[in-house]
Amino acid sequence: MREKISLLKTVSILMILLGVYALVAELFDISNWEQGFRHVSSIAASAACIITGFFGVLSKSMKKILITGILLLIATIFDVVVGIGFFGMSIFHLTLFVWPILYLWGWYISNGKISKLPLNEPHPPKKV
Repeated sequence: MREKISLLKTVSILMILLGVYALVAELFDISNWEQGFRHVSSIAASAACIITGFFGVLSKSMKKILITGILLLIATIFDVVVGIGFFGMSIFHLTLFVWPILYLWGWYISNGKISKLPLNEPHPPKKV
């Protein structure tokens, strides 16, 4: 029987892949170099995404995973605030919170708070 892959590990792998893609795209986007601070904040958010993904995949300590998840959420908030300052508010800025929320939700499930619920097990018959 195969071991189930947790939500935390799945989200972490996707964060590594998307973080590398965003970092490479940001580094090769020459038009962004004029915006300076916005460019630096995007690179920092991409790097935070990659680092958090590696912690989610490799770390055995739930405390470290929680700390990196909170740091990713702070980096995302900072990136959104800077992005709103440069480009104004858009719905895209709200979608950036999907990854930190999924990461922290995966931590919450992996931490044992919800994973012990019998979701797929049949209920015992009711006694009448």
